Amino acid sequence: MHHSHFFLWLKKISLTAFFSALIICATYAYAAVKTTSDSSQSSTNSLLIYTPITNTSITDSEFKSLDEKDFIYLAVAANFKSTLQQLVNAFALEYPNIEKEQLKIISGATGALYAQIIQGAPFDIFFAADTKRPQLLIKNNHAKKDSYYNYAYGQLAFAFQAREKELCKNGIDSQNVLIEFINSYQPSSKPTLAIANPAIAPYGLSANRLIKQSEKAFSQYRIVKGKNVLHAQQLLLNNNADLAILSAAQSTHAAMENYDFCLINKSLYTPIEQAMVIIKQAQRTDTQEYLLGQFVDFIKQESAQSIILSNGYLINE
Repeated sequence: MHHSHFFLWLKKISLTAFFSALIICATYAYAAVKTTSDSSQSSTNSLLIYTPITNTSITDSEFKSLDEKDFIYLAVAANFKSTLQQLVNAFALEYPNIEKEQLKIISGATGALYAQIIQGAPFDIFFAADTKRPQLLIKNNHAKKDSYYNYAYGQLAFAFQAREKELCKNGIDSQNVLIEFINSYQPSSKPTLAIANPAIAPYGLSANRLIKQSEKAFSQYRIVKGKNVLHAQQLLLNNNADLAILSAAQSTHAAMENYDFCLINKSLYTPIEQAMVIIKQAQRTDTQEYLLGQFVDFIKQESAQSIILSNGYLINE
């Protein structure tokens, strides 16, 4: 069954790590064969299935019933993770014969997820934060061409701890207003600004280009980079940054209740066009094909688009 490929892929990662550890153990315990044997056996018993980028776990009861259920795996860019969970919940309500647990969400930076897909990760749908990776997957025969769909357009926003004095009343709609905001926000002599990693996260790429357009104003800041926008948000929450450039959608997160968001006009940075594709897999059950078809159709419906809009995204530009 298709879901078994997911665990085989993860086991392959674990086995690689295991054999590397075994070589190291052999080097340090050459003269103690019995000890080495015991250590290896212990290491084998302690190996766990490891998912590099995930927000889902499978309980014992679910694991025992894997042969009785069909799942599909949704790989999603970190910025869209919470919105996708809302969509899955709404989808399950609309289709009572489907359990939301049948749709498993795996989140991470778009570039990191893309790398896993081309290495054989058995994901079913890829919700990227750009159009480049989905198009590359289609070009290289990893994804279905007719499944390509622009599901959302992202927006950047500055996030910072709420203050008595309002620093951003009407958002940032010009280069001059951007520079004025940057110069007025100085919580310390050398403030820290967190962004997502531009190399693998589209939101980080757009944020980095925004910074380069006003390098002089941003020169007073120390730039730190998170793996994705959720990690950049965490840097802010953990006081490792004074300011962050995040997705506007993150303003709806409960953890950001005590933070202000200042929306940056889309004309000031590279557009963040987000596309999805269905990943090609050798074997899928009829149930999985049904789930895929129904969920993709649901994403295009007005009820789903309302959820996307309510989370700070734009659609159908």
